[in-house]
Amino acid sequence: MLATSSRICVVLALATLSSSASASPGVDPPAPVLPPIFVAPFQESMDYYIHTFHTKGVLYFDATSSSERMDREDGVADRYCGTARPFAGTFCSHLIVDSKRYLLFPQKDHGLGADSGYDCCFCCSAEDGCGVLRRDFLSNATFVGYETLNGTRAQHWREEGLQENDYWQTDDGQQRPLRLLQKPNDDMVFLGFSDAPIGPSVFELPKSCAEGRKCGGTCALVRRG
Repeated sequence: MLATSSRICVVLALATLSSSASASPGVDPPAPVLPPIFVAPFQESMDYYIHTFHTKGVLYFDATSSSERMDREDGVADRYCGTARPFAGTFCSHLIVDSKRYLLFPQKDHGLGADSGYDCCFCCSAEDGCGVLRRDFLSNATFVGYETLNGTRAQHWREEGLQENDYWQTDDGQQRPLRLLQKPNDDMVFLGFSDAPIGPSVFELPKSCAEGRKCGGTCALVRRG
């Protein structure tokens, strides 16, 4: 998931990574800051010891409107989607608007859009640590070095938390996200990037969200009230 917390809740291990240097000469580059608006498709793997789950998705991020959306083709291994609908194995979206995080499940198909075709439940709010990801969520990260990721020169950063988080971004001044690894089991690789404006319909709440139904599972554990 990508939250106000200092990490994006998602993962994957499909990158070919080779180290080109253990540290940069001279002064380290500035800490990562996410672009204000971007869309990035990704592949994700989640390793739960006896089984590894794989899925694909798209991250929509717009800091200018404090909105964020993450679509997964299969949310069964996501700790929020997968516990709100245990073992369902269905498309799931995290949608954050107005400082509130919702989970969206399509009722009929895997199409996108804000309409009554979605089953919606309220997960948690920014007060619970469920708001939009901060652009500077890695402000305290340590620079590891320069590496080559799938043929792209990258900066490798690491931040210690409840678990070790490794993050790679492009070393071209644009700071495009390339990979997020939340050790030991969450690995997300970004497969593309666009900084074009995002249409407002992407962040529009489905009508079913007005019903006020609350999600169970992990959402209920982190939600206050």
